[in-house]
Amino acid sequence: MPQDEPAAALDRISRSIRSRSDPAAVARLVRELLPGLSPAEAARLDVAGRRTWAVAPVPAAPAGAGRRLAVAGALFGTVGEAAAAGGPEQLARAVRLGGREIGGRAGAADFRDGRLNREARAAAGLGDLSKRQYNKRFRLLQRLEAKQQVLELAERERRAAALAETGLLSLLDAARPTEDLATACLIAFRAAGRHSREETAGRLSRLAGSQVAGLLLARLAASPGTDWWALAHVHPVREVVSRLTEHQRGLLAGRWSAALGGTAALLERAYGRCSIEPTAMFARPGDDADAWNRAAKAWNAARAQYLEVLEALGAQEVLGRVCPGQVAWLDVIEPTSWREWAGGRRLREIEVWAGLPLPWRVLAGAEDCPAELVERVCRRHGVDPVRTGWTTGRARWAAPAGPLTAAFVDGVAEADPVLARVLRARA
Repeated sequence: MPQDEPAAALDRISRSIRSRSDPAAVARLVRELLPGLSPAEAARLDVAGRRTWAVAPVPAAPAGAGRRLAVAGALFGTVGEAAAAGGPEQLARAVRLGGREIGGRAGAADFRDGRLNREARAAAGLGDLSKRQYNKRFRLLQRLEAKQQVLELAERERRAAALAETGLLSLLDAARPTEDLATACLIAFRAAGRHSREETAGRLSRLAGSQVAGLLLARLAASPGTDWWALAHVHPVREVVSRLTEHQRGLLAGRWSAALGGTAALLERAYGRCSIEPTAMFARPGDDADAWNRAAKAWNAARAQYLEVLEALGAQEVLGRVCPGQVAWLDVIEPTSWREWAGGRRLREIEVWAGLPLPWRVLAGAEDCPAELVERVCRRHGVDPVRTGWTTGRARWAAPAGPLTAAFVDGVAEADPVLARVLRARA
């Protein structure tokens, strides 16, 4: 089959990322699009293209507010273009413009206390609007604002899940993450591997995937046009990040830290909606345990990748100064039997989580949590901090640790000023 033109090939491989293709489909596409393959490389791609992977489904998105926005467009003359189904931005604009028409504002008080009385409506130029029509518009804006908050939360949870699954892929251009075809092929294959459920793939499938990633990385190492910076967002192994400048290395670490901050904000929100006792992680009536457990799952998975990235960068000194801990999930079980049920390693790790500062306070610079503190708490409770991932990711992939250079910290500051201030203050 003739090779596609470079631009068309880039578009095809980029579409495979957006459509969450499985690794076998991406391997077949790479086999078709990538020029100059050796017989051995083609054979490896053919083998991977015949394997089976199960791709995790995309989480269902919440329903939009199309009907209510259409009603807002009919009731408020200034809403106009915002009266089309869309995301939180359209809702925020509709609330802002509609609120101006009835003399209100976003975040107004409840229905009883936030409305204007007759005199205030007259002073605001709403004397021709009946009380019934005014109340109708006020209620609609309240519902739109509530829906906006639901959609904003859903988007934040989506970003947290994406970070845990595919790293910083979402920071790349979705239409075309890179202009280099070979780099795009490896980005697509690594993204597909992360979308798939590794536990459902057989040993031979995982081996085939590892071989494809290796051969593509070897081709990139020999190519002068490789986009190492884009690749580091999805495949931040030592062989990749060692090609970055010191500023880029710091920027990558800062982007990871800033992205973790978004997940930590979800944890903080869920923490406020639960009556959590850190040493007894069971849900009580009224707790939003699902929100906490979703955020905890995303946090722990993304945090593990963050530690691996820092080790690949040789920037273990960052963890020496700022090492937020893992979090425990909430179980729905009777308090009287909880400790007997938890037991063993799980209970010991819960004690470690309870003995450390809350992650969102650590990332905000409000409390200190260096790796030395994590190690000390782990040992106190009989937990190996390395084997259980409290202070390390995958040590065998780590680069030799080195001091943090000024260029590295400047790169961190570009993405995460809070972390940069902590690093500079504790230098």
